[in-house]
Amino acid sequence: MIKIKPIIDHKSTCPHCGSNLEPRRLLWQGIHVCVVSACMQCHAEIIDDLPVGQSKYTPCQFDKKVNKLFCASRDTLPWFGIPFADSIKNPQQNVHIPMKIEKFNDRKKVIILNCIDYLYGHSLLKLLNIERHLKENPEFGVVLIIPTLLRWMVPLGVSEIWSVEIPLSRGRNYYPDLDEQIQKECKRFDEVSVSRAYSHPLYFDISSFTRVQKHDFKGEDFRITFIWREDRPWLRGNPFLFAIMMKAHVPKVFLLMQNRKVTRLYKKLKKHFPHAIFTVAGMGKTSSFPHWIDDQRAIIFDEEAERKMCRTYAESRLVIGVHGSNMLLPSAHAGLTIDLMPEDRWPNFAQDILYQEQDTRMSSYRYRYLPLQITPKLLSRIVVLQIQGYPTFREMMMPELEKIKDTNSRRSEKYSG
Repeated sequence: MIKIKPIIDHKSTCPHCGSNLEPRRLLWQGIHVCVVSACMQCHAEIIDDLPVGQSKYTPCQFDKKVNKLFCASRDTLPWFGIPFADSIKNPQQNVHIPMKIEKFNDRKKVIILNCIDYLYGHSLLKLLNIERHLKENPEFGVVLIIPTLLRWMVPLGVSEIWSVEIPLSRGRNYYPDLDEQIQKECKRFDEVSVSRAYSHPLYFDISSFTRVQKHDFKGEDFRITFIWREDRPWLRGNPFLFAIMMKAHVPKVFLLMQNRKVTRLYKKLKKHFPHAIFTVAGMGKTSSFPHWIDDQRAIIFDEEAERKMCRTYAESRLVIGVHGSNMLLPSAHAGLTIDLMPEDRWPNFAQDILYQEQDTRMSSYRYRYLPLQITPKLLSRIVVLQIQGYPTFREMMMPELEKIKDTNSRRSEKYSG
């Protein structure tokens, strides 16, 4: 975490002359938590990223006076750096952002976790940092800034929730009104720090967030679920061509092809798992499935729909889907996961999977990544082996797992005694 009150604990250098910058005040841009700093050498005023979320890896600096952007990575300029500079140059003046404040306890020392983003998956991943702060920083209250659409997932234990009415489509904008509201609320505390909001937190229990228990492998009844999405279908071919076609609003033919592939896959799997419930979940309802496939797709996701979907994921022995944020909650609740990877998404390997298995060997079995070009025939073979082989694989690993548990237990008794 980074202290911002009573002092701003941030050191950086001027992008113009290399001198040390002097932090003056905070600026809550939205996604970015910024420090407005001054250079005592060349007298530049620099809006400086705090290392929070994505900014920890690709921080930016912006000199508004000379309209110049400085970023650590050119690769992220189109979707991260340039939108940041544009938002500062074009603030949404006279736009009021409703911010609902819920207080659960009074604390004078707090950590603020900012979950504002323009992508659903990014906001969700930031939210998962809460569990770490509640366990590791009990002397601090946790204050959460969160888009209203994720309010339902906030776990117990936070001190305050500040829900903001910002649609994801406007998540990259800078709203001075919101900045002023946050600055005002921070005055109530003696000490304020900002969470680094790691993009991929390691340890958390998803059931603390969704209030839905993870998959029970002991249950005899289970689902096999395909996660449907309409902007990145399960099809072979050039991903850039698909993107162009989607923007041209002619996706129906692709979605009909995806429908046929899913149906073919399920027909093959039904021979091996006749009692399984074959389910399609996700967003979008283009095309229809045979009556024996449980179609749980939705057009709009609200709190009720999200909770229902999480229960469906938890009932799934296996979920299959094309790489993306649509795989976050399914992978966190289901027993096993297969992530279909488009060619252009291999650099983002594993970023859409919420691992709930700490043993590395079991993780390698439970979470698998396959090329998007895979055929229903080959995929069905892999699915059958993965589901049928799970009990044996786990049994083979159990003696070692039990040994580790016993060792950890003895260590706990030693230190507690």
